Amino acid sequence: MRNTLVLASAVSAITLLLAACNKEPAAEPGNGATMEASEAAVTTDGPSAEATGAGSAGAGVASPLDQGALTERRDPERLLRYYTNALRMGAWDEAVKAWTLDAQMTSERLAREFGGDAGPKIAVGKGDLANAAGSLYYEAPLVIDFADGRPSRRGTIVLRRVNDVPGASQQQLNWRIERTSTLPQ
Repeated sequence: MRNTLVLASAVSAITLLLAACNKEPAAEPGNGATMEASEAAVTTDGPSAEATGAGSAGAGVASPLDQGALTERRDPERLLRYYTNALRMGAWDEAVKAWTLDAQMTSERLAREFGGDAGPKIAVGKGDLANAAGSLYYEAPLVIDFADGRPSRRGTIVLRRVNDVPGASQQQLNWRIERTSTLPQ
């Protein structure tokens, strides 16, 4: 009888543990540019009043940026969080660091696109990882909503890094934004 009680208790405990571990499967990343809030990998509101128009990383910044994201090799979403946080803070010089050198992105261009009295709300959805010709690519849906009357934009953001090939530089091995493609909605 005692063995039966012990066995029943063990089965109940295992059942509870398994139930706690049973999570809903993650949604498949879609190719569409619309996302639900639960699908967003990265979401940020626009710059605060203190950071609006600030061209440097330190002005009006409540928390420091994750500088380790600039040397990230495993998690492309970490670089996306760094980038969107830099845009939110109006840290244009810092946001430029998330781009590849080939993209020729400038802090002035970012300030023109994202600055102003009412900065954008940026949402980046879960992306797809692809392997091609010695490089890894991460493509994710991107939604940019402006509170100042500018039209919302929908599209994609593409990150790239060299896939651990001999002779690759440290910069090439880290995730960087290669391009964005958005259209006004």
